[in-house]
Amino acid sequence: MSDLGQHSSFGEAIASHAERRSEQRFPIIRTAKLIYDDVEMPCVLRDISNSALRVRIYEPLQPGTAPIRLEFGDGDAHHVELVWQRDGHAGLRFPEFADLRALVGEKGPFQKRAIRIAVELPSAVSMLGTKHDVVIKDISHQGARIECEHPLAMDQQLRIAIPSLGEVYAVVRWRDHPHYGLAFVETFRFEEIAHMAGNLQALSRVWRKGRPSQRIVRPEPPAPRAVNG
Repeated sequence: MSDLGQHSSFGEAIASHAERRSEQRFPIIRTAKLIYDDVEMPCVLRDISNSALRVRIYEPLQPGTAPIRLEFGDGDAHHVELVWQRDGHAGLRFPEFADLRALVGEKGPFQKRAIRIAVELPSAVSMLGTKHDVVIKDISHQGARIECEHPLAMDQQLRIAIPSLGEVYAVVRWRDHPHYGLAFVETFRFEEIAHMAGNLQALSRVWRKGRPSQRIVRPEPPAPRAVNG
């Protein structure tokens, strides 16, 4: 490459860096999760721009973590890169400029859905004097998805034991036997599940080690957006 080409490329890089640093940031509160390896980490967006965002995290991200997917409850997803983390917050950047409208509004296929953490946890449900084994497949602060061989009825009330959280009352909201969606009668705060997510996933890994044929199967997410300006 000629000296002119090198100077031109260097100048473009400096201009791009300056543009990113000077762009306006906007405050926002929106729940999401960061996904990497077999980890799903709940987080809360606190401010955003077209190239970066700051999120509240409840556990540190592993240094050198890559790639990372930022996913919202509605299924909308974006690739991000870790820049810094301290005092319960992390700075992330988009590989290229993002569309702010996609970050502020719900654009994905699952409108108004809570942030779900994929797990594989043995548990049990109790109802009408009977008790049945189940496997918790994912959990949010509003409910859980379970696998249960015993047929459950729509709107059936039951109690489910959740590791680290205790026994809670829930109602069957949808069914596709042997899979069922439960809504908690008394919901948790998002922060409670966020703080427990790491522990629940650690328990899930331990249980799966004893069952080599078992693995977490996450619903196939939409392809992360091509974050062009």
